[in-house]
Amino acid sequence: MHEAIVPSEVWDQVQTVLGTHRSAADATQVHEHYLKGTVFCGQCGSRLLVCNAKSSQGTIYPYFVCASRHAGRGDCTRQAMLIEQVERLIERFYAKVQIDPETIEAVSAMIHARFDEMMTEGAAELADLASRRTQLEGEQQKLLQAHYAGAIPLDLLKREQDRITASLETIEHRITAHHGHYAAARENLDDSLKLLSNAADIYEHADDANRRLINQALFKTIYIDEDNDVRVGYRNPYDGLSLSGLHADALSWAAEAKKMGQVGTATKGGPLVASSHLTRLG
Repeated sequence: MHEAIVPSEVWDQVQTVLGTHRSAADATQVHEHYLKGTVFCGQCGSRLLVCNAKSSQGTIYPYFVCASRHAGRGDCTRQAMLIEQVERLIERFYAKVQIDPETIEAVSAMIHARFDEMMTEGAAELADLASRRTQLEGEQQKLLQAHYAGAIPLDLLKREQDRITASLETIEHRITAHHGHYAAARENLDDSLKLLSNAADIYEHADDANRRLINQALFKTIYIDEDNDVRVGYRNPYDGLSLSGLHADALSWAAEAKKMGQVGTATKGGPLVASSHLTRLG
Protein backbone atom coordinates (compact mmCIF):
# COMPACT_ATOMS: atom_id res chain seq x y z
CA MET A 1 0.00 0.00 0.00
CA HIS A 2 1.44 3.36 -1.02
CA GLU A 3 1.52 6.19 1.47
CA ALA A 4 -1.25 8.69 0.73
CA ILE A 5 0.82 11.72 -0.29
CA VAL A 6 -2.07 13.38 -2.14
CA PRO A 7 -4.33 15.41 0.21
CA SER A 8 -7.82 13.95 0.50
CA GLU A 9 -9.49 17.19 -0.60
CA VAL A 10 -7.35 17.23 -3.75
CA TRP A 11 -8.23 13.62 -4.46
CA ASP A 12 -11.95 14.36 -4.03
CA GLN A 13 -11.75 17.22 -6.55
CA VAL A 14 -9.84 15.03 -8.98
CA GLN A 15 -12.47 12.31 -8.70
CA THR A 16 -15.11 14.90 -9.61
CA VAL A 17 -13.15 15.84 -12.73
CA LEU A 18 -12.50 12.24 -13.70
CA GLY A 19 -16.10 11.22 -13.17
CA THR A 20 -17.23 13.54 -15.96
CA HIS A 21 -15.18 11.57 -18.46
CA ARG A 22 -16.64 8.10 -17.80
CA SER A 23 -18.40 6.70 -20.85
CA ALA A 24 -21.26 4.25 -21.15
CA ALA A 25 -18.89 1.77 -22.75
CA ASP A 26 -16.63 1.81 -19.71
CA ALA A 27 -19.54 0.75 -17.54
CA THR A 28 -19.98 -2.55 -19.38
CA GLN A 29 -16.77 -3.37 -21.25
CA VAL A 30 -14.13 -5.52 -19.56
CA HIS A 31 -10.63 -4.19 -20.30
CA GLU A 32 -7.65 -6.54 -20.33
CA HIS A 33 -5.37 -3.67 -19.37
CA TYR A 34 -5.98 -0.14 -18.12
CA LEU A 35 -4.10 1.35 -21.10
CA LYS A 36 -6.02 -0.59 -23.71
CA GLY A 37 -8.04 1.76 -25.93
CA THR A 38 -5.93 4.75 -24.89
CA VAL A 39 -2.52 3.92 -26.39
CA PHE A 40 -1.79 4.06 -30.12
CA CYS A 41 1.05 3.23 -32.48
CA GLY A 42 3.22 6.29 -32.98
CA GLN A 43 4.20 5.13 -36.48
CA CYS A 44 0.83 4.49 -38.15
CA GLY A 45 -1.73 5.69 -35.58
CA SER A 46 -3.45 2.32 -35.10
CA ARG A 47 -4.56 1.14 -31.69
CA LEU A 48 -2.19 -0.99 -29.64
CA LEU A 49 -3.59 -4.42 -28.81
CA VAL A 50 -2.79 -6.64 -25.83
CA CYS A 51 -1.09 -9.92 -26.77
CA ASN A 52 0.57 -12.56 -24.61
CA ALA A 53 3.74 -14.40 -25.62
CA LYS A 54 4.87 -17.58 -23.85
CA SER A 55 8.53 -18.44 -23.43
CA SER A 56 9.93 -21.96 -23.74
CA GLN A 57 9.87 -22.13 -19.95
CA GLY A 58 6.15 -21.33 -19.95
CA THR A 59 6.51 -17.75 -18.71
CA ILE A 60 3.88 -15.41 -20.19
CA TYR A 61 4.99 -11.97 -21.33
CA PRO A 62 2.22 -9.44 -22.07
CA TYR A 63 2.94 -7.15 -25.04
CA PHE A 64 1.35 -4.25 -26.85
CA VAL A 65 1.30 -4.78 -30.61
CA CYS A 66 0.19 -2.47 -33.42
CA ALA A 67 -3.29 -3.49 -34.59
CA SER A 68 -2.48 -2.79 -38.26
CA ARG A 69 0.74 -4.80 -38.24
CA HIS A 70 -0.92 -7.59 -36.27
CA ALA A 71 -3.68 -7.83 -38.91
CA GLY A 72 -1.26 -7.51 -41.83
CA ARG A 73 -2.71 -4.18 -42.95
CA GLY A 74 -0.46 -1.44 -44.31
CA ASP A 75 3.31 -1.39 -44.00
CA CYS A 76 3.78 -0.51 -40.31
CA THR A 77 7.00 -1.95 -38.90
CA ARG A 78 6.44 -1.05 -35.23
CA GLN A 79 7.90 -3.74 -33.01
CA ALA A 80 5.95 -5.24 -30.12
CA MET A 81 6.51 -3.58 -26.75
CA LEU A 82 6.42 -5.11 -23.31
CA ILE A 83 3.40 -3.71 -21.50
CA GLU A 84 5.49 -3.04 -18.42
CA GLN A 85 7.83 -0.88 -20.51
CA VAL A 86 4.90 1.16 -21.88
CA GLU A 87 3.56 1.61 -18.35
CA ARG A 88 6.92 3.05 -17.22
CA LEU A 89 7.12 5.36 -20.24
CA ILE A 90 3.73 6.87 -19.45
CA GLU A 91 4.53 7.17 -15.75
CA ARG A 92 7.64 9.19 -16.63
CA PHE A 93 5.67 11.29 -19.12
CA TYR A 94 3.41 12.48 -16.30
CA ALA A 95 6.33 14.49 -14.94
CA LYS A 96 5.91 16.65 -18.07
CA VAL A 97 2.13 16.84 -17.57
CA GLN A 98 2.39 18.14 -14.00
CA ILE A 99 2.66 21.94 -13.78
CA ASP A 100 4.71 23.64 -11.08
CA PRO A 101 2.90 25.67 -8.37
CA GLU A 102 4.14 29.09 -9.56
CA THR A 103 2.84 28.51 -13.08
CA ILE A 104 -0.46 27.09 -11.80
CA GLU A 105 -0.99 30.20 -9.68
CA ALA A 106 -0.14 32.52 -12.58
CA VAL A 107 -2.42 30.72 -15.07
CA SER A 108 -5.27 30.68 -12.57
CA ALA A 109 -4.92 34.39 -11.76
CA MET A 110 -4.69 35.42 -15.42
CA ILE A 111 -7.71 33.45 -16.57
CA HIS A 112 -9.83 34.46 -13.57
CA ALA A 113 -8.92 38.08 -14.35
CA ARG A 114 -10.07 37.54 -17.92
CA PHE A 115 -13.35 36.10 -16.64
CA ASP A 116 -13.75 39.24 -14.50
CA GLU A 117 -13.27 41.39 -17.62
CA MET A 118 -15.77 39.36 -19.60
CA MET A 119 -18.36 39.65 -16.83
CA THR A 120 -17.79 43.40 -16.67
CA GLU A 121 -18.23 43.63 -20.44
CA GLY A 122 -21.61 41.95 -20.00
CA ALA A 123 -22.70 44.23 -17.16
CA ALA A 124 -24.42 46.70 -19.52
CA GLU A 125 -26.49 43.92 -21.06
CA LEU A 126 -27.44 42.66 -17.60
CA ALA A 127 -28.54 46.16 -16.59
CA ASP A 128 -30.72 46.40 -19.71
CA LEU A 129 -32.27 43.02 -18.97
CA ALA A 130 -32.99 44.00 -15.37
CA SER A 131 -34.56 47.28 -16.54
CA ARG A 132 -36.73 45.46 -19.07
CA ARG A 133 -37.80 42.97 -16.37
CA THR A 134 -38.91 45.82 -14.10
CA GLN A 135 -40.82 47.40 -16.99
CA LEU A 136 -42.65 44.15 -17.79
CA GLU A 137 -43.53 43.57 -14.14
CA GLY A 138 -45.01 47.08 -14.10
CA GLU A 139 -47.07 46.26 -17.19
CA GLN A 140 -48.43 43.16 -15.43
CA GLN A 141 -49.68 45.25 -12.52
CA LYS A 142 -51.29 47.86 -14.80
CA LEU A 143 -53.08 45.14 -16.79
CA LEU A 144 -54.52 43.63 -13.63
CA GLN A 145 -55.67 47.03 -12.39
CA ALA A 146 -57.28 47.77 -15.75
CA HIS A 147 -59.05 44.40 -15.72
CA TYR A 148 -60.37 44.94 -12.19
CA ALA A 149 -61.64 48.35 -13.31
CA GLY A 150 -63.52 46.69 -16.17
CA ALA A 151 -61.41 48.31 -18.90
CA ILE A 152 -59.91 45.06 -20.27
CA PRO A 153 -61.82 41.84 -20.98
CA LEU A 154 -60.58 38.55 -19.54
CA ASP A 155 -59.43 37.05 -22.87
CA LEU A 156 -57.26 40.08 -23.68
CA LEU A 157 -55.85 40.05 -20.13
CA LYS A 158 -54.90 36.39 -20.54
CA ARG A 159 -53.15 36.96 -23.90
CA GLU A 160 -51.20 39.92 -22.57
CA GLN A 161 -50.26 38.13 -19.36
CA ASP A 162 -49.03 35.12 -21.36
CA ARG A 163 -46.91 37.41 -23.53
CA ILE A 164 -45.40 39.17 -20.54
CA THR A 165 -44.78 35.92 -18.67
CA ALA A 166 -42.94 34.44 -21.66
CA SER A 167 -40.79 37.57 -21.97
CA LEU A 168 -39.99 37.52 -18.24
CA GLU A 169 -38.99 33.84 -18.41
CA THR A 170 -36.64 34.59 -21.31
CA ILE A 171 -35.04 37.47 -19.43
CA GLU A 172 -34.66 35.41 -16.25
CA HIS A 173 -33.06 32.59 -18.22
CA ARG A 174 -30.54 34.95 -19.82
CA ILE A 175 -29.60 36.54 -16.48
CA THR A 176 -29.22 33.15 -14.78
CA ALA A 177 -27.25 31.73 -17.69
CA HIS A 178 -24.85 34.68 -17.63
CA HIS A 179 -23.98 34.16 -13.97
CA GLY A 180 -24.10 30.36 -14.16
CA HIS A 181 -21.83 30.15 -17.19
CA TYR A 182 -18.97 31.97 -15.51
CA ALA A 183 -19.49 30.22 -12.17
CA ALA A 184 -19.27 26.81 -13.87
CA ALA A 185 -16.28 27.91 -15.95
CA ARG A 186 -14.41 29.12 -12.87
CA GLU A 187 -15.15 25.89 -11.00
CA ASN A 188 -14.02 23.77 -13.95
CA LEU A 189 -10.85 25.83 -14.29
CA ASP A 190 -9.98 25.36 -10.61
CA ASP A 191 -10.64 21.60 -10.73
CA SER A 192 -8.65 21.18 -13.95
CA LEU A 193 -5.65 23.12 -12.63
CA LYS A 194 -5.83 21.14 -9.38
CA LEU A 195 -5.48 17.92 -11.39
CA LEU A 196 -2.56 19.29 -13.44
CA SER A 197 -0.79 20.51 -10.31
CA ASN A 198 -0.78 16.99 -8.83
CA ALA A 199 -0.97 14.82 -11.97
CA ALA A 200 2.31 12.89 -11.57
CA ASP A 201 1.81 12.25 -7.85
CA ILE A 202 -1.80 11.15 -8.30
CA TYR A 203 -0.98 8.88 -11.25
CA GLU A 204 1.92 7.24 -9.43
CA HIS A 205 -0.24 6.30 -6.46
CA ALA A 206 -3.45 5.43 -8.35
CA ASP A 207 -4.66 1.88 -8.88
CA ASP A 208 -5.24 0.54 -12.40
CA ALA A 209 -8.89 1.61 -12.56
CA ASN A 210 -8.12 5.18 -11.57
CA ARG A 211 -5.08 5.33 -13.85
CA ARG A 212 -7.42 4.51 -16.71
CA LEU A 213 -9.80 7.30 -15.67
CA ILE A 214 -6.99 9.84 -15.30
CA ASN A 215 -5.65 9.01 -18.76
CA GLN A 216 -9.13 9.29 -20.27
CA ALA A 217 -9.77 12.59 -18.48
CA LEU A 218 -6.57 14.20 -19.77
CA PHE A 219 -5.92 12.58 -23.15
CA LYS A 220 -7.81 11.68 -26.30
CA THR A 221 -4.83 9.60 -27.47
CA ILE A 222 -1.43 8.49 -26.20
CA TYR A 223 1.08 7.65 -28.95
CA ILE A 224 4.16 5.50 -28.34
CA ASP A 225 6.80 6.31 -30.95
CA GLU A 226 9.45 3.94 -32.32
CA ASP A 227 12.13 5.62 -30.20
CA ASN A 228 9.87 5.21 -27.14
CA ASP A 229 8.95 8.88 -27.00
CA VAL A 230 5.42 9.56 -25.74
CA ARG A 231 3.13 12.00 -27.56
CA VAL A 232 -0.41 12.83 -26.49
CA GLY A 233 -3.52 14.52 -27.76
CA TYR A 234 -5.04 16.43 -24.84
CA ARG A 235 -8.74 16.79 -24.21
CA ASN A 236 -10.37 20.17 -23.65
CA PRO A 237 -9.58 22.15 -21.52
CA TYR A 238 -6.20 20.51 -20.92
CA ASP A 239 -5.17 21.16 -24.54
CA GLY A 240 -5.21 24.87 -23.73
CA LEU A 241 -4.04 24.68 -20.12
CA SER A 242 -0.96 22.65 -21.10
CA LEU A 243 0.31 25.07 -23.74
CA SER A 244 3.83 26.28 -22.97
CA GLY A 245 2.91 29.59 -24.59
CA LEU A 246 0.06 30.05 -22.14
CA HIS A 247 2.39 29.30 -19.23
CA ALA A 248 4.97 31.83 -20.44
CA ASP A 249 2.33 34.53 -20.97
CA ALA A 250 0.77 33.82 -17.57
CA LEU A 251 4.11 34.14 -15.78
CA SER A 252 4.83 37.40 -17.61
CA TRP A 253 1.31 38.65 -16.81
CA ALA A 254 1.73 37.77 -13.13
CA ALA A 255 5.13 39.50 -12.95
CA GLU A 256 3.70 42.62 -14.59
CA ALA A 257 0.65 42.62 -12.34
CA LYS A 258 2.83 42.20 -9.25
CA LYS A 259 5.08 45.07 -10.35
CA MET A 260 2.05 47.27 -10.88
CA GLY A 261 0.51 46.15 -7.61
CA GLN A 262 -2.61 45.14 -9.50
CA VAL A 263 -2.75 41.36 -9.38
CA GLY A 264 -6.03 40.27 -10.92
CA THR A 265 -6.58 43.49 -12.88
CA ALA A 266 -3.94 43.53 -15.64
CA THR A 267 -5.30 42.63 -19.06
CA LYS A 268 -2.31 41.04 -20.75
CA GLY A 269 -3.16 37.53 -21.92
CA GLY A 270 -6.80 38.20 -22.70
CA PRO A 271 -6.56 37.35 -26.44
CA LEU A 272 -4.62 34.18 -25.67
CA VAL A 273 -7.26 33.06 -23.19
CA ALA A 274 -9.97 33.51 -25.79
CA SER A 275 -8.00 31.79 -28.55
CA SER A 276 -7.12 28.75 -26.46
CA HIS A 277 -10.77 27.72 -25.92
CA LEU A 278 -10.52 28.34 -22.19
CA THR A 279 -13.69 30.39 -22.28
CA ARG A 280 -15.47 27.06 -22.91
CA LEU A 281 -14.46 25.70 -19.51
CA GLY A 282 -18.08 25.74 -18.41
